[in-house]
Amino acid sequence: MKLPDFTEFEPFVALRQQMGARRQGHFELFDPKRHLNGRERSALETTGLKRSLSQLRALADGTWAIKNSRILIYSAHTPGHYHLAQCPSLLTQKRQEVVITTRRQGQIPGFTEDVTAQVCSDCLQLLGYKGFDLTRNRKIAYSKALLKDFSREDFFKVFTLYPVRGIAEHTLTESPLTQSNHQASGDA
Repeated sequence: MKLPDFTEFEPFVALRQQMGARRQGHFELFDPKRHLNGRERSALETTGLKRSLSQLRALADGTWAIKNSRILIYSAHTPGHYHLAQCPSLLTQKRQEVVITTRRQGQIPGFTEDVTAQVCSDCLQLLGYKGFDLTRNRKIAYSKALLKDFSREDFFKVFTLYPVRGIAEHTLTESPLTQSNHQASGDA
């Protein structure tokens, strides 16, 4: 039995061209709306990018992402600290411009050389990162040590930097973290 040759079948040729495949059997699954390109990835790792929180993805695990990569956030409204999660001090700044980065070591973009950036303790508390909890007496010493010795490199081993897959996202108003904060303060 001889099968038909579909290599020149016009609907398949058109589909292949629409997919951006240069040759038969070849295509790259890349969506610039969902995936970081090389220039964006490089900027995030070096100088950072400026965005408003409304342009970022609020992930259901409490972290932030841009497209398919988790990020750290620096806001001029919380000087000396950078953020990992959807903490209350950051959520009040939905329209403010922030600096986002994926830098795992070295100086955080947005900080001057003489300022040492420290991770936001509220972010660690929200995420329960490695058992961090400044509200329980028996964990305070441990949590302070974790805060002092915090490593972005270790954080991204627990919360994978890239690619972010299979994690639900929501708008900032739908965030379970935001809702629990409103309920705790009596807003709900």
